[in-house]
Amino acid sequence: MFDPRLRTLAVLLAAGMALAAGSTYSIVVGGQVAPDKAIVVNGKTYLPLSVLKALGIPYSLRGTTLTLGGSAPANQTPGGANQRASLEGCLGETLFNGIWRFRAIKLEPIVKDAGTPLQTQGWGVTVELRSGAKAMVQPVFTGLRDQGIQVAFDDAQTLTADALDVQKLTYANLPPGGVVTHQLKFWYRYDTPKEQIKTPTKLLLEINPNGFENAIRASGASYTTPTPSLRVRLDCQN
Repeated sequence: MFDPRLRTLAVLLAAGMALAAGSTYSIVVGGQVAPDKAIVVNGKTYLPLSVLKALGIPYSLRGTTLTLGGSAPANQTPGGANQRASLEGCLGETLFNGIWRFRAIKLEPIVKDAGTPLQTQGWGVTVELRSGAKAMVQPVFTGLRDQGIQVAFDDAQTLTADALDVQKLTYANLPPGGVVTHQLKFWYRYDTPKEQIKTPTKLLLEINPNGFENAIRASGASYTTPTPSLRVRLDCQN
């Protein structure tokens, strides 16, 4: 994911190159005048590394290579559509955020009301959710939202899990180490043309612990990552 501070640096560079006169320029960072100056060499404006430090941009200089910004966090894929800050893995891979151990086991097409005018196509994702808490806990009271469970497609479209069926997962009473295995169901409208039914590429589980601090504390566990939401790539198998 592109660091917004790098955008600031790019603006500074562009502004420097736009100046017509002089071979050195004073630099203002966050309203403060920097001790070092920008210089012009062969018509190009260069900033000292001290400016990166002032902007809080990590960098490393090894040999003839200057690397800006840090690496992407483990289990997190930057960029693209439907990008919530999340732990990410493939089908069959266990993701752990400090409270929940989660894995998606299987993706398959499903049908309801078969043979009737209301026959509906959809996708089923079988998942396993295991508690890492030290007391009885329900996922919904740790920030796992019913409406935040979706499958996403390459074209950025999403389907949200069946509103009633999903509660078999989110309202499950799980003791320490307890596990629930459930097929999440995602339905198209019954009149969706077959050519518009595509295979999803991601399973998204949004977890927002805000407002559930007391329940999480009572569980005897806590999220060990600032991004406890979960994302499973359905197009790869672990």
